[in-house]
Amino acid sequence: MTRLTRITSLMIALLPLPALAEIQLMPGACVNVQAVQGSEQTASSGQPLTLPDGTQQLVVECTTEVGREETRETSDAFVFRFSAGDAELRLRAPKIETRNEMASFNQQGSWQLTDDQGRAVAFTTDVLEKEGFQLVRDYPRELAAYNRSRTIAELKLTSDGVLPDSPADGDQEMVGRMLRYWYLKADEQTRKEWSSWVDSSNR
Repeated sequence: MTRLTRITSLMIALLPLPALAEIQLMPGACVNVQAVQGSEQTASSGQPLTLPDGTQQLVVECTTEVGREETRETSDAFVFRFSAGDAELRLRAPKIETRNEMASFNQQGSWQLTDDQGRAVAFTTDVLEKEGFQLVRDYPRELAAYNRSRTIAELKLTSDGVLPDSPADGDQEMVGRMLRYWYLKADEQTRKEWSSWVDSSNR
């Protein structure tokens, strides 16, 4: 090995390696993550969760004390889906102090997902319905059944459980799913009005 070759090799070895792109998700107060990508994986308030870049599907809940008696209650479980890359995100729920506020949260799913600059990040949510009486919930099994039902926050997995490649614009994928979801929910008159509006917008 020549002197020049040794110097070149040393310089290459000293170059910093590029950081692996990943998502750092920080759950806010009351937030509990119960499953990630169909597997049981938990994190609670203040415990950062490291995720690979791409489309994510989580099961999340909010557990807090409500009422004068400060009874500890847990919200419905929500399927929470978003797409991101190389980002630091924070997942929050609104402050919940009463049973009415908890009931409203269960109905509206008013979660907040923001980046490290405080900017909102697009996401979809849906309630993961509880199947009868359960002392302990099996979130991976419930999520698999939920995904088969093809609802708004659906996320198809390949046969080996790996996420398919997300499109270049993940936000637009979610917009498309939401539009299809609400179109199928609408009655015939609303669909006609929607189609008329789309036609007029394209002229």
